[in-house]
Amino acid sequence: MNKNLLKEAYKLRFEYYNLYEEKEEKWHQKYKNHILYEVVKQSFSYSYIDIAEIMPKLVEKIQID
Repeated sequence: MNKNLLKEAYKLRFEYYNLYEEKEEKWHQKYKNHILYEVVKQSFSYSYIDIAEIMPKLVEKIQID
């Protein structure tokens, strides 16, 4: 797995919850064409506690497709 993609996915998720709080639509507009956009969106359905286990699986999925 590409560690840089995984780090980028964590960064995007962090930004959504911490830097774009109450401005979520701006986050979506900024990243809607990003390669990890769908992966990060899928990660929103998982709790913060589970994300360390789930995110690598989601990122792996995009590399297969």
